[in-house]
Amino acid sequence: MLAVLLTGCASGSTGGASTPCADINVSIGETSKELSSAAISRGKISNFDVPFWVPGGVKARSALEDRQTRKIEGLETELAAKRQERASRCQRP
Repeated sequence: MLAVLLTGCASGSTGGASTPCADINVSIGETSKELSSAAISRGKISNFDVPFWVPGGVKARSALEDRQTRKIEGLETELAAKRQERASRCQRP
């Protein structure tokens, strides 16, 4: 179903030539994959049970979670900007 939505802008291409809309769609897809990967990574970090005897273990886990959260927020902002660009440049069929 996602492929059907993303091909709307690229459907006007002829002869396999790359269009700006197709490039935007590819970029959106790559950013979405990065976002999913970062969210999965943050979930794994959050679910990791640090042994009580590891000095600074909980603090380190918290720092890693915060770093992943900042990465996710940045990717969400980037994705929203790309979607806005696609909406302004590409016409939906």
